Amino acid sequence: MPRSAFRSILETIGILAGAIVVAWVLQAYLVKPFQIPSASMVPTMNIGDRILVNRLVYRFGEVKRGDVIVFKAPIDPDVDYVKRVIAVARDRVEVTPQGAVVINGELQVENYTNPNSTRLQPFTEQTVPEGNVFVMGDNRGDSKDSRFWTSPWLPVDDIIGKTFFTYWPPGRMGMLN
Repeated sequence: MPRSAFRSILETIGILAGAIVVAWVLQAYLVKPFQIPSASMVPTMNIGDRILVNRLVYRFGEVKRGDVIVFKAPIDPDVDYVKRVIAVARDRVEVTPQGAVVINGELQVENYTNPNSTRLQPFTEQTVPEGNVFVMGDNRGDSKDSRFWTSPWLPVDDIIGKTFFTYWPPGRMGMLN
């Protein structure tokens, strides 16, 4: 028995509605696409790179030093930033006038930073409070990060997720971190 045109239309609408709900749930709770808006993460990520962000990772685990995260900007909660976690709760963090990072008295080796950064902003040693992290861009001379905010601490609750995959452009496609 042939289907009625009305029934076919209803099935198509149902399939489309289901697909929209699945896409919304995936983006809202599991994976969020994000486009890199600035040069603050060069050379790790370039302006216009499109990445995926794991929204679940910190519900089951801790934020770690070195994680590249997306979060709500402290200066404008309608804007999302991407930066690298430099220090976590209870770490003593300092950035020297030459741009070197010192965590708990140990000079850090950071092979991921942009060696051409010229505008370096020091940060006097402070201890990261519980429930917060200290973040910086890999392109230290072109990054509005913890060193410049009214409060240098990013609440862990403002973190959207951890970056894990670049999907555009195709030549840069691959896993992150």
